[in-house]
Amino acid sequence: MLLVGVMIMNKKELRRELIKKRDSLSEAFITDASRKITENLLNLDLYKNSTNIFVFVSYKSEVDTHDFIKKAISDGKNIYIPVVDKKTKTMQISKLDNFSQLSENYMGILEPRESELNISNPEILDLIITPGLAFDKSGYRIGYGGGFYDKFFDSLQRDIPKLGIGFEEQFVDKLPHEEYDIQIDFFLSEINLHTRRK
Repeated sequence: MLLVGVMIMNKKELRRELIKKRDSLSEAFITDASRKITENLLNLDLYKNSTNIFVFVSYKSEVDTHDFIKKAISDGKNIYIPVVDKKTKTMQISKLDNFSQLSENYMGILEPRESELNISNPEILDLIITPGLAFDKSGYRIGYGGGFYDKFFDSLQRDIPKLGIGFEEQFVDKLPHEEYDIQIDFFLSEINLHTRRK
């Protein structure tokens, strides 16, 4: 279990602990679980019924999304990935046609090169696939502390399904949250699809 005593830590301490625990997972486990998550994701009606999909490009010990992105593009899906502005701490979406359009940004995360940017209106999205360090039964998540996703969710004019993906060990009963935190609708792991508890 990745999470023990989450309610007695503040968010900064919790993030540090969660990253440390996730980084301790073996490469073999991450590879195998990521493959299963990709298979599960491709079989979801949420995926099959979506045309315009937003998904993060995985980094370090996150669930590997690279194969999913390549398969979705080959399936004819329109794939959009995050582009962050560190000055305004905001996030936009850019259409990705080919993995070769990507290079590392200031944080070491793969983003489209400036010449390859294709900024689009997020209101066209059918599905948002979001990362996180931990997720709970009520749809709250612990991210990396930049607030990019909550601001992005808050800016949307309509309710677009939000799906967190991660390892089953990242799913817990309850996480600390603030009033401004926006819940996601589903969490998908290598084992289960969890629907937000109402």
